Amino acid sequence: MRYLLPILMVVSLLGCVPYSDNPLTDPSEQVLDSSISGSWFWKEDNESGYVHIGLDKESNLLRVVMLEFDKNGELNVSEFSGHTSSLEDNKYLNLRWVRPADENPGYLLVKYQVRDERLGISLMDGSVAEKAIKDGLLKGEVGDDDRSWSIHITEEQGKWQQFVGRNDKELFREMVYLRRL
Repeated sequence: MRYLLPILMVVSLLGCVPYSDNPLTDPSEQVLDSSISGSWFWKEDNESGYVHIGLDKESNLLRVVMLEFDKNGELNVSEFSGHTSSLEDNKYLNLRWVRPADENPGYLLVKYQVRDERLGISLMDGSVAEKAIKDGLLKGEVGDDDRSWSIHITEEQGKWQQFVGRNDKELFREMVYLRRL
């Protein structure tokens, strides 16, 4: 897995990224981490893209806009609204889809770190969340039908925080870095 953001778009569109009814923390509980604000980019042979992160003054939430150019020059746009959460030494983005509007209604949880003018991001490993739900360690639903597959986490916020804190290394195995523009 070379670049996580293009993969985020693909798997989110397919419904495979776990989503939660609850964020790790409420938006007003912690101060937004301004270190992620700015423009970030990736480039590889077949595609490139930008992620722009800033404050939406109306909502006081982060606004995240991702632009991806594929090998044919087509532009794909995704937009999220959300906030940051810190648990112990780890930082997370709690993101909700804005565009396309028909995506998962809950929060996508993305672990991040800013280091040396680079933004590291890691998506949650769906297989870990799926196993926890099936084993009764985490409240949620695992959907499976002919068109899509999804992991819907319904755990209340305090227990969700505890689960993520205890299982961070298994949930977020790979960090991929984008460069600051």
